[in-house]
Amino acid sequence: MSTEKTLKKEESFNNLYKKIDATSKTRFNASDRLRLHSKYSTYTVVIISLGLILISLMQAYSLGKNINNDLVTLIQIFSTIAVLVYSLLIDKNDYSNLSEKMYSCATQLGELKQKIHPFLNQPYSQISYDGFRDSYYNILKLFETHSNNYSSSDHIRARLVMPENYTIKGMEWWYSKLHIYWTLFLDFFSYILVIGTLAVVLYWVSFDWVWFWN
Repeated sequence: MSTEKTLKKEESFNNLYKKIDATSKTRFNASDRLRLHSKYSTYTVVIISLGLILISLMQAYSLGKNINNDLVTLIQIFSTIAVLVYSLLIDKNDYSNLSEKMYSCATQLGELKQKIHPFLNQPYSQISYDGFRDSYYNILKLFETHSNNYSSSDHIRARLVMPENYTIKGMEWWYSKLHIYWTLFLDFFSYILVIGTLAVVLYWVSFDWVWFWN
């Protein structure tokens, strides 16, 4: 009897609805995050390129306290390589396309979720359940993506907006929020590091900052 009840619970429409809802929200979150990656990686390439152009113009007109320093040439070469690397990463990771795939998958899961909703309070039907379950897995296979396209923050964010299914309160709620912010910070830190480094370099090229070391 216990095994039968457990099986019935695992195969209930409520459980399937919960699973689809969580997956849908997780993929919406992943889509948003990947879309930001696409935007920021493009902006980073543009900003580095503009920095290179600015340094070249400063050299042409002999502007800046340290423009004639030998390190400037090294910085230009490194920046050119950085532009190439970021361009290759953008092409390889294909953030924009992955974001669209995640969004399309989440949208189809949302539509399936709405179809299941009327069955939540109806007598259990194995045929209907099997049909919806197969549809769920077919959608996942249709939009299959590599596991490294996901972040733990995507699923935790989904759980936080599903209080009817996940009870997250007190310290667990604060820990979840902290985990989300920390994970996203690490995920996007490379853009902050590159742009921050470029800003420091441009300041060094333009001004004499001997006072900074005193």
